[in-house]
Amino acid sequence: MSISSYRITLVSLAALSLSFAATAATARISDPPAVDTAQGAATPHPFEDVRKVILKTLEEAKVPSIAVAVVQDGKIIWEEGFGWADKEQKIPATAHTAYSLASMTKPITATAVMKLREAGKLDIDAPIERYLGGVKLAGRAGSTKAVTARRIMAHSAGLPQYGNFYLDGAEPAGSKETIAKFGIVVFPPNTRFEYSNIGMRILDAAIAQMSGLSYGAYLEREIFKPLGMTDSALGLPPGARAAMRYDHDRHPMRFYRTDHPGSGDVWASAHDMARFLAFHMGAPLPDQAAILRAATRLEMQRAASPMPMPTPPGAPRRDIAANWIVTTINGHPQVWHSGGQPGVSTFMTMYPDQKLAFVILANSSAPLGRVGQAIRAAIAPEVLEPTTEPSTASPQPVPFHGKWIGTATSYAGEQPLVLTFETTGEIKVQLDDQPRAALIKPAFENGALTARFDGRSNIPEAARAEHGLSLKLILVKGELVGQMVAQGMNDKTVFMLPSFVRLHAASETR
Repeated sequence: MSISSYRITLVSLAALSLSFAATAATARISDPPAVDTAQGAATPHPFEDVRKVILKTLEEAKVPSIAVAVVQDGKIIWEEGFGWADKEQKIPATAHTAYSLASMTKPITATAVMKLREAGKLDIDAPIERYLGGVKLAGRAGSTKAVTARRIMAHSAGLPQYGNFYLDGAEPAGSKETIAKFGIVVFPPNTRFEYSNIGMRILDAAIAQMSGLSYGAYLEREIFKPLGMTDSALGLPPGARAAMRYDHDRHPMRFYRTDHPGSGDVWASAHDMARFLAFHMGAPLPDQAAILRAATRLEMQRAASPMPMPTPPGAPRRDIAANWIVTTINGHPQVWHSGGQPGVSTFMTMYPDQKLAFVILANSSAPLGRVGQAIRAAIAPEVLEPTTEPSTASPQPVPFHGKWIGTATSYAGEQPLVLTFETTGEIKVQLDDQPRAALIKPAFENGALTARFDGRSNIPEAARAEHGLSLKLILVKGELVGQMVAQGMNDKTVFMLPSFVRLHAASETR
């Protein structure tokens, strides 16, 4: 659902001990340790220390299962599952267990877009509306002609935050309805980074429109089969051994979908994602077809936007390519993506210089960073991520003053909105006839005012759960423009539903 900015916490219960995880099963697909005949003893497995870290993570973080795979020089050198894919049914995790990928779906969607581009069916620099069969975007903060596939994949198209998870198993809304309601340009395109799941809904709709197949059928024909990804599908692979998703309390969750499948609805095994990575880093397995030309594959890994992804102070710069995040660690290029949504934590990375890649999948929230560091330490210490002391940026003063008046506009209509910047530094907000409130934790970073407040959106879907509101506003031609997002959750739904905000100063004082 997002790279790490939006982790869902649901109500929680069960615990998973180390002994439970160890006896629960590790189905090993890798070769057994070699025997040292001279000494008559087994040679230690090269990833034994990683196994220990994984088992410790299962115990300490109460994670039901983790599956990993490492590929190097066109060969999967290690893959293994730990813990239970399904605790209740006592089904062990293996390297061929299908997991929900969450936002690791995004590079798969980008791969499909680039295949259509190679086929001459989709120009990634043309207005994306051209490929939506008549569905229109709302150009509130800028022209929809500037919303292109390239910018959508780089999260620089001006589209808003968005998420809509049908945890109760209900049928999600279709692409036309979702795009018509929430395909809003809330920032001028190509002016800033804004991670947007609605952009992936737009892309998967374009894939279906231009291919003549459903999004899932196109992935199966053009990506999964040629790459030998037999445990992969949009949604649960037919007949596959799939990992049950577990909420924050480690209760099993019913199978659910979203209304933005190109963002996070693909399921795949660690084995399959190792195959996907092997192709993308230019070291395919012998039985894999070349689904993209080398030049296209490399283009997907180059920064596609001048606006990097915001990072903590001291962290390496993160550029956005075609749904890949690109950075440099100790002088070595790294290309990666992660995923997190209710009951899911995933991570995959590749180091093209080393022809090395790995993937880690978990069926609950999980601290996967320690596992990744252990894998790097075992096989490529030169790409170990440096450890730095946590730091925070110096707060920037909010540069706005006085009263700003306007509206928050959604498909359901307008809500009058007033922001008042008090001389005390407090910022008050008035949304239609709701009680006047103070903004919570206002901040000004990267040219944007961000804050939360207690209020209610007029979007009908937001009535499904108690929710709060967040703001992100920037100054454009003397006006404050941006998004107001309703964020809510309960046991039936999780959502982030955007409205467009435009405010003007009530006086010349700014």
